[in-house]
Amino acid sequence: MKQHLIFTILFAILSGWANGQITEAELKAQKDKLQQQNSSLKKEISGLNKDLQKNQTESKTSLLYVQNLDKKIIAQSQLVNGLTKEKRFIEDEIYLTQLEINKLSRELVELRKEYKEILVKAYKNKSVENKLLFVLSSESLSQAFRRIKYIEKYSEYQLGKADEILAKTKQIEKEKSAREKSKMEKESVLAQQSIMKDELEVEKGAKQKVIEEYKKNAGEISQRIAEKQRQQKGVDSEIKRIIDEEIKLAKIRAEKDKKDWDAAAKTNTIASYQTYLNTWPGGDYSNAAQRNIQQLEADNKGWQTARGSHTKAAYQSYLKNFPQGQFASTARVEIGKFEKAEEEQRLAKEKAEREAELANKPVENVVVKPVETPKPVENPKPDPAPKQDFADRSNSAELSSDFSNNRGRLPWPVAKGQIVGRFGENPHPILANIVINNDGVDIATNKGSNARAVFEGEVTAIISIPGGNRTLLIRHGTYYTVYNNLSFVSVKKGDKVKRGQDLGRIYTDENGDTILKFEVRSGSTKQNPESWLGGN
Repeated sequence: MKQHLIFTILFAILSGWANGQITEAELKAQKDKLQQQNSSLKKEISGLNKDLQKNQTESKTSLLYVQNLDKKIIAQSQLVNGLTKEKRFIEDEIYLTQLEINKLSRELVELRKEYKEILVKAYKNKSVENKLLFVLSSESLSQAFRRIKYIEKYSEYQLGKADEILAKTKQIEKEKSAREKSKMEKESVLAQQSIMKDELEVEKGAKQKVIEEYKKNAGEISQRIAEKQRQQKGVDSEIKRIIDEEIKLAKIRAEKDKKDWDAAAKTNTIASYQTYLNTWPGGDYSNAAQRNIQQLEADNKGWQTARGSHTKAAYQSYLKNFPQGQFASTARVEIGKFEKAEEEQRLAKEKAEREAELANKPVENVVVKPVETPKPVENPKPDPAPKQDFADRSNSAELSSDFSNNRGRLPWPVAKGQIVGRFGENPHPILANIVINNDGVDIATNKGSNARAVFEGEVTAIISIPGGNRTLLIRHGTYYTVYNNLSFVSVKKGDKVKRGQDLGRIYTDENGDTILKFEVRSGSTKQNPESWLGGN
């Protein structure tokens, strides 16, 4: 019996290895994980069904319709494969459950056999007299005590065997229930798999019809694509011209700004810096000008305090606080006067002491003429400003620092949407001989949606295409964002816009597609917008 049981256990382990599973717990964990993946695929397919249902009355040559159809076919194929794997896991689960039932059944047979033997023995010795004689025939009191304990333990053993048989029976029933549940689960998976296979064939047929529709109208579609690309080239040329002109003007502005700043710094007065700020309130050096004004005001106040006290200590205190101050040289001159007077006083005293010593008479107090208090005069011309290493702010990186730090975190230019056309050269999803060159990304969204500014900036241009739609250009320092395919705009050139502000309505074409072409440029250099948008 034991050899048979060992063989059964080894067979179960080897069978588990052969199926890639070792324990029932591991099998269940992998099955649960697969069921979660299949559940996610079902949700994705449900969402795609809604999108396709929404467009069922629209042209089947809609780019968004084709892409959603492709996504659904891929998701359905993955789900069919997932259900196949799930069925295999359930079959393995049923197999392992059956092995456990067989093992428990064999153990139950042995338990019942042992219990039967116990009952037979108990029946033969069931009388109280036999038990009493068994105890009374003991040779000593300790032996009698041990025999009493033996009778008690034997009774407990009988009851324990009965409980063990009952527990084993319940365990077998539980395993049988789990097996039946797995069988029902398998039937459910098989039914789902059958349905999914049928739906997959239907969707593949729908895609084939779309392909045939495209091929039938390939010439017309190619012409439309070529016309759109021609229009886009015109828009791109105009955007480049506008940006190049702005870069040129920005360079001229930066040079003039720098020139006025150099003049203010050379004069180094409050008035010169204030003149700079009046001309360039938002200039590249406006912060430095304000700091210098504050420093000069503190310098003037310190100098007036020193002049009011007119002591050597006061001038020394000024120099300590403003070693490069605009009145530093004057302060040193005043200190020199005090030091000269002190030296003259010292020399005069030494002379008087020598004369008194010679005349043998007491030294008379020498009256020293005090340093003349200077008359109030206008502040002298400041010393030349010390050389400073001012940062050159005329380069594009400094002007666009806030925008560039948001790479990968910018909000989308629509409230809801998905990318249906990627940056760069891309083959047409169906007409393989057509290559579409995209300067940005195409974002499909709901009909009636508005484009939104992705960052604070200024509206630089609104470009209209004859017979077409509008393109909006917004400047963010030396970076630009472009919003193409707007049916109308709600801002005008020169407007300051905030992040998230509505810019205008996105056009819905004859196919029912509402697609915004969104671009990002550093100067006139085209960037991949996907690397800028967050959560895409």
